[in-house]
Amino acid sequence: MSPEEGFSEAAAGMPLAGWGLEGLEGPVAALTRAMDTGRLSHAYLLHGPPGVGKATLAKRLAQALVVDRLPDGSLDLESRLARAIESDELPDVERIMIGGICDDDSSAERAATATRIRICQIRRLQRLASLTPFQAPRRIFIVDSVGDLQPEAAHALLKVLEDPPPQVLLLLVSHDVDAVLPTIRSRCTELALLPMPVTELAEALVRRTELHAEAALELARESRGRFGRAIEMIEDPSLRMLQEAVAVDVQRLASAGRNDRLDYAQTLSGNWRREPASVITTVDLWADWWRNALLVAAGVREDGVGLDVSAADAVLALQVIRRTREHLLANVNPQLALEVMMLDLPVAAVGVEEEEAALVRAPVS
Repeated sequence: MSPEEGFSEAAAGMPLAGWGLEGLEGPVAALTRAMDTGRLSHAYLLHGPPGVGKATLAKRLAQALVVDRLPDGSLDLESRLARAIESDELPDVERIMIGGICDDDSSAERAATATRIRICQIRRLQRLASLTPFQAPRRIFIVDSVGDLQPEAAHALLKVLEDPPPQVLLLLVSHDVDAVLPTIRSRCTELALLPMPVTELAEALVRRTELHAEAALELARESRGRFGRAIEMIEDPSLRMLQEAVAVDVQRLASAGRNDRLDYAQTLSGNWRREPASVITTVDLWADWWRNALLVAAGVREDGVGLDVSAADAVLALQVIRRTREHLLANVNPQLALEVMMLDLPVAAVGVEEEEAALVRAPVS
């Protein structure tokens, strides 16, 4: 039996709800059809905003190819194999992340301080990709995320994508699909994961958690329609507090002067040596705020962001923040990178409008 035939047999009759995911019916349906017809791609690029469920979907796909079904056709997520995949312990399914293992034992110290996925990790992927899988139809690699690859690692991954072994399935996760190398992107089947409508997410949170309706609706708004982010906020209240603090900072600094912006950059860069991951999270939350502002400006969402932001300004801000994130991960001087970010971010239009209104009200001499 070929791997594709094995996929088709494993997926047959499985309901979409059997993956245990919220708000991802479209991608699940696409993957289920691919398995049913024996046309599963050798590589998928799962992209969408942080917390929308990309890494979870990748693991569910791996589980759908390996674990048994319950009588209703859904995945047995409590089985031994399913738990092993969930905890990254099944040899056939490997998750490639910042600080992951390499074949070179001498790199352990570098792994602890790494800010990107290193080329030695992709070389390990290349070696494992040539091996026969133990329990799964294919060797499955989840690269989380492709935007964290070192340039050399990205080019090494491209070689695997160009000539993939038949027994390999590559699942690439990306928070910003426009930042993915075009050569990598063109060799993957893309699946866009979108946030849920706020009301639907609130209903899902009531079903899946102990929140009552009002609290669930508030959290659905704060997580901007992303089930995974909502669960993270429940499990880690500090993330919710940080998001609220970032929103306040964005609105305050959008119309602030040069000195205030540079002071903020200095404070943030001072945290880099002690907690680089926290700084990256803060930068990601800045991008998250501007991404939501872009959706509001485009009329896709109605929940306001507290400022009069144009779509052009939001796009510019996202480009600036993306470049800053890349510079930080590339070990550019953090204070310089963050200062440039703060100076390049657009100035809020609200300040201009207030100035114009004041001129209109001023008496003519």
